[in-house]
Amino acid sequence: MKHHLLIIGMSFLFMGCMTMSQSVVKPPPNVNVPEHALFISQSGTQTYTSQTVIDLTNNEMVILQFNEKTIFNVIRTGISLNPKNYSGNKIVTYDTPFEKIKELKKEEKKEKKEGE
Repeated sequence: MKHHLLIIGMSFLFMGCMTMSQSVVKPPPNVNVPEHALFISQSGTQTYTSQTVIDLTNNEMVILQFNEKTIFNVIRTGISLNPKNYSGNKIVTYDTPFEKIKELKKEEKKEKKEGE
C-alpha cells in the first residue's frame, strides 16, 4: 500500500514538472537583435522588461525592451564598451521601488539641511 502511495505521489510530481513551460521570446524579422551578447543589467516595469547587453560583434551597448511574448524595441546606442570590463562580474539590479535610490535621496536631503 505504501508503495502505491509513493508511486501515485511521484507521478503527480512528474506530471507537475511536465506542465511547466518556458516561453521563448522571438523577435520580429525586421528587428536587428544581437546574436552574441553579454548581459549587463535588467530592469522592469509592470508592462515591459529592459535588458542592457553588449553586442559582441561590434562591442556596442544595446537595450532590448520586451513584454511577455515579443521584443518590441531594440535601441542601439552607438556606445562602445569593452566586454572584458563586464565579464565575470556579479550583476546587482534594482527594480522598483529602488530602495537604494531612496536611501541616497534621504542622505542628500539630510546633507542639504545640515549645510543650511
